[in-house]
Amino acid sequence: MQLINLDHSPYATRVRILIRKKQLPIDIVAPTLTLKTPEFLAAYPLGKIPLLTLDNGQYLPESIAIMEYLEDAFPAHPYRPSEPLAAGQSRVMASFTDTHLAPALLPYFKAMMLPEFTFDQQAQHDVVRTALEKFNQWLIANITLENHQVTLGDMVLAPTFWWVDVTLGLYSNHSITDGLDALNQWWDWVRSDADVQRGINEMASAFTAFQSQRS
Repeated sequence: MQLINLDHSPYATRVRILIRKKQLPIDIVAPTLTLKTPEFLAAYPLGKIPLLTLDNGQYLPESIAIMEYLEDAFPAHPYRPSEPLAAGQSRVMASFTDTHLAPALLPYFKAMMLPEFTFDQQAQHDVVRTALEKFNQWLIANITLENHQVTLGDMVLAPTFWWVDVTLGLYSNHSITDGLDALNQWWDWVRSDADVQRGINEMASAFTAFQSQRS
């Protein structure tokens, strides 16, 4: 199997983290076709990275689907909790990432890629801050780090959360997570995992290379 990957992508990064934590024999490779070209879309109609190509010639798009497949196909060393409440909490973290945090960050990504794109920076800052405040309150009520083990939810959230300070840091001199103690404590905790930190380092290196190309 191969994971078609881009190091800067938080969606690909979450899958790389899981592959490494489960020590799976999956090659991590760059795409051979240029994204969004007719050739890429002909091969992969959903047009997204990451992609897991299987030994039988089939492939899976969508990072969550890939992670769930890997948990089912390789049940040793599970990162999807078996206990119902812990499993639900893991899903909350993943859902928050993809339905609240990532959409709130989207204008910042667009502005990085499209110099002509403009948006209301203060209004969007408030959207991101509100989402983070709500998640901070959820963490306080539901997660005790002393008893918490890294789950799929943590792997999903961590790469996108790294982009919070990177994207908003271009527009502000202070951290948007100031005062969100539970969230900041989780961030310190999850980065203590070597595979999570490796994924973050890869994103940071890819982002630095991207900035160098644009300068």
